[in-house]
Amino acid sequence: MSEHRVRLIGTDNGLASLKQRAKGLLTSWPDSNSQPRFDELTIDQTLLNDASSEIAIDDGSVLLVGVPKDTPSPAIYKTIDLLRAARISAILLLDDCTCDTGQSSGGVLTMCCETSDDVLAASVHALCSRQETINDLVRDLSISVRSSGGVREQMERISQELSLASTIQRELIPRELPKINGLEFGVLYRPAGFVSGDIYNVQQIDDRHVGFFIADAIGHGVPAALLTMIISRALNIRGGVVEGRLLSPSDALARLNDDLCDVSDGNPRFATAVYGILDSQTGLMRIANAGHPPPVRIAADKGENYDIEAGGPLLGVFHDAHFPEETIELAPGETLLLYSDGFELVFPNKAEAVENTTKKSNAMAYLDHLLHIGRWMDKGKKSLACAISDLEDKLDEACGSLHQADDVTALAISRQAVSSKAAA
Repeated sequence: MSEHRVRLIGTDNGLASLKQRAKGLLTSWPDSNSQPRFDELTIDQTLLNDASSEIAIDDGSVLLVGVPKDTPSPAIYKTIDLLRAARISAILLLDDCTCDTGQSSGGVLTMCCETSDDVLAASVHALCSRQETINDLVRDLSISVRSSGGVREQMERISQELSLASTIQRELIPRELPKINGLEFGVLYRPAGFVSGDIYNVQQIDDRHVGFFIADAIGHGVPAALLTMIISRALNIRGGVVEGRLLSPSDALARLNDDLCDVSDGNPRFATAVYGILDSQTGLMRIANAGHPPPVRIAADKGENYDIEAGGPLLGVFHDAHFPEETIELAPGETLLLYSDGFELVFPNKAEAVENTTKKSNAMAYLDHLLHIGRWMDKGKKSLACAISDLEDKLDEACGSLHQADDVTALAISRQAVSSKAAA
């Protein structure tokens, strides 16, 4: 047999009357399977007049409050508001039956003290049944609030950790690009989140050689970012001199590939990369590619561009993979552009509009935005950095820029054109 709790609240005189009503409630109770249990609370008339919060006892009981005739109406309304705010079901029995009785507001009823036992018992029973549901909801809400508080703290902690990871990752990329006579460098690096699966580097190896790479770890978020740390360590440009000779791009990628295969632990870790070495005096460049979008050689004055197809397999698949090299001469006025595949998602519209698109025409659609970087001299830009800045503005204007779908990175190397006076 279930039991409902009903708390009788009133002054000394009022409580005696409520006890009599309680006997009638027991007799008229509409459900024989559930009986009310009555508790008592005596309060001072002053508390009723002031609508004290001591009335709103939140213990799951339904309150039956005896309100004396001389209680001011504002105090009654304030008490109703107080009980509603505390989600407490109650019946206010008014001695002054000329008041506005029969009011129902948020589980609080006002009834005349002369209301019959049958009606009062049915009302109290209904509120008791309602209060059980409310108590369950309040309990669930309390658990939810505590849980969400824990989740919020966890999210804040993860946010702080990701922020720290982002700071550490940015230490792996150069703070400043090299300043080498006859060459100009520009980079755009924009992670999709706190950390990035893209990484790049460009450093001077010796008096005449510059090493550079761009890599893209397959995946997103923290796992991809952790993989970039392995890539950065393996492609240590300053350590690219072995036994007095430059480590070739092919050998550098082969080393990285073996490292990724060794640390797989049953969980494949794949990446793409382009690694190159440029002779700053002659413009000769050796490039090896491991499944990455091909670098583009841009001749601004001729309005032409060429993909450097130094094709090699994806990194981290098989040991002893071979990565063939391509040797080109970067002529004065030409730019080499390396980029990650995130640009395909940033500028998709034009590609979708191309009729009868082939793989090459589809690629060229989003490359149009990138090629403006290499044509900066022909476009009258003051520097390669200005062209990079223009591309950043286009990224900001692109659809979905606030929720970038993938990391985007572009690295440009320009060989300054020889002026007519110098040529003479």
